Amino acid sequence: MKIFFLRSLFILALVFFEFSFFDVLAPSVSAPLILISSVVVWTLLSGFPGALPMIIPLTILFDLVSSGTLGTLTLYAIPLAYATSFLSRRLLVEHRGMGMILYALCAAVSNFGYLVVSILFFQGHPLSFTRETLTTLFSALSFAPLMLSMLLTLPLFALAYAVIRRFEERMGFIAQGEILPMR
Repeated sequence: MKIFFLRSLFILALVFFEFSFFDVLAPSVSAPLILISSVVVWTLLSGFPGALPMIIPLTILFDLVSSGTLGTLTLYAIPLAYATSFLSRRLLVEHRGMGMILYALCAAVSNFGYLVVSILFFQGHPLSFTRETLTTLFSALSFAPLMLSMLLTLPLFALAYAVIRRFEERMGFIAQGEILPMR
């Protein structure tokens, strides 16, 4: 029960940090960079099946707090986690040095994917490639905000990796203590 509450508090802290600090710091960025980086990090650390119990509540809470309905991030995070798990298994790159740069670039590109998915599927008429939809897509994907979000993702990914790895190690230690009590 202690682990459940600690994980819930950690999820709340991530969503709170996204809304209260990062949206104020970089208002031109429309993708939730911290949460997308967290999805990639949890998938790298736990694998796809192990990351789902953290990813699903995180994205549902973000969607409910931001718009009041389930939406873009919840439906985007599951395929993103699966693709990250697939790539990490196929590439066999270590989680140090150049491997971390590769995964940080994957997180940066996934921010671009989030913007494309949110525009194509959740604005106006889904999957209608009218002139208005394409104009909205290309105006939202202007170069400066897109590059800003990709550049901000790189240090945020490194920070998220360090924090989440430490958190998961601590949760493993607490779980071990609950399973094997000392006399």
